[in-house]
Parts: sequence; C-alpha cells; structure tokens
Amino acid sequence: MSTRYYYLQTPLKMTYLMNLPNEVLITILELLATADLQSLILLQLTNRRLRVLVRDVIYNIQKVSSASRSSQYGIHPFLKTKFKGLFNTADCFTAMERSRRAYLSLEGDYTLPFRRLPWAQDEEQLQAHLRPEASWRDISLTFGRAPITHLDIVKSFSAPEGDSVDYYQLEMPPSGMTMGLFYDVLLCDTATYRRETGSWELIVGTRLRSYDVLSEYECFIPGDRVLVDQSKEARQAAVLYVRGAPVSRNIASETEENNWISSSQNKQRLLPWQGPVQNFIFTGYYDY
Repeated sequence: MSTRYYYLQTPLKMTYLMNLPNEVLITILELLATADLQSLILLQLTNRRLRVLVRDVIYNIQKVSSASRSSQYGIHPFLKTKFKGLFNTADCFTAMERSRRAYLSLEGDYTLPFRRLPWAQDEEQLQAHLRPEASWRDISLTFGRAPITHLDIVKSFSAPEGDSVDYYQLEMPPSGMTMGLFYDVLLCDTATYRRETGSWELIVGTRLRSYDVLSEYECFIPGDRVLVDQSKEARQAAVLYVRGAPVSRNIASETEENNWISSSQNKQRLLPWQGPVQNFIFTGYYDY
C-alpha cells in the first residue's frame, strides 16, 4: 500500500479531510496526483465523495495537459510499473528466461505479457482490474504531460518465403491515448499476429514519416531518419512495432486467450495510411 495513501487513511487525517470544502479537497488531490498517482487512484475506494472528486481531478488534469503544449512526453512511471510488459514484451521475461534465450520471443504464447502483469497474480485484483468501469482505463498514458494523439501500428512478419510489413493508423479521440484504449488495441485481432506474435514495443515520440519508404524497405528500422520522424513535432506520436513469425507450437490454451480477449469490450477502428503518397524510389542507404 502506498505510504501517502496509508497516511491519509488514518482516522484523524481522514476526518479532517472530509470536513474540507470540495474546492480545497480538489486542490489537495491535484497535488497528490502529481506526487503519487497510485495514492490518488486508491483514494477512490474510500467513499463515494472522494471517488467523484478523484475522477474530476483526473479529468481536469488530462484536459489541461491536452490543451497545453508541454515539452514533457513519455509514459507515466506508475503505468509503466502497473502494466509492465505491455509497453515492451521484453519486460515480461524473468532474469532466468533472459539468460537462457537468445531472443526474447513470445513463441506462440501471445497472452504471456498479460498473465504476468503485477495485478494478474491475485484473482481478486485480477477481477477488479478487468471490470469495464475500472478507473485505470480512463487514465492517459502520459498523465500530466502532453497526450499521445497519433499512433502508427507497424507490423513486420518474417517467414522462410520472405518478409512482409503491414501498416495501420489508430483512429484516435481528440483527448488522446488512454491506458484502456492502448490495452484494447493490443487485444485487437488486426493489431498483432495473435498466436504468431513474437514481440511488440510502444515507441513514444516517433511517427512514421513515409509509408512508401516502409513498403520499399519491407521492414521497420526505428532509428532510420528517412523512415521515421523523431523531431519535436512527433512528441505526441507513437509507433506500436509488432513483430511476428511462424510458430510450431502454441503454449497458451484457447481458453486462456479468450479470457483476456473477452476482457477487452471495445472494437478499435484501424485505418490505412493517411499521409501523402510520395512514390518513393529507393536509390541507396541514407547517409548519416
């Protein structure tokens, strides 16, 4: 349990807090949100009044962040910890697995990053988190900072007969990417290769510069300056890079897969390339 949350939960402190008018409480909760987002979320469990105020605070902070041109960007540290493995599947492997594997591939176990989430180990916590109305779903990936307003999904598949790439762009709400929206995208049939998914990684502060270059390369190179834009204009963009390959076995059962997929209630609209067609002709490697 968070130290700040425990401190606020002591009877004397809680009584004092509840005697304050809403305007003062909101100011305190806004400060708490900046210092300890986890404590703010846990306070929703205290009573109905605090639950309503906390939701208002989260909404207000995200609205201000969306309207401002903040120079700060990146996934919030609390979400990185709470959902470790979903932003980069390499993070879901244990130290022993890392030492034994040459490549950190899911090898057909598509649901492994979900099953190894910190809160997925306890049945009670698992059911609480998978509720459609769970509060984490409405929190911006970059809470308190400029929101992610553009997501490119680049898929790269390696097979004996040759490599291929696919591209999609997520239809994003004006308020930007929330944790719930990102979670649903990962469980969308089109966004990954499902059982043939080897890995995925969310690269924040990057956007695809040219679909034509991607098609010509037939692969995705995150640091290629011809292919991707990592300038200031791309700070509110991200690329979900998904890699896949044929697998000879399926470790996760169909029941396990369906349990996680059914927890994602929303269908996401994935669009083709929305930028200009450049008719790019590859004539050589980019000179760095």
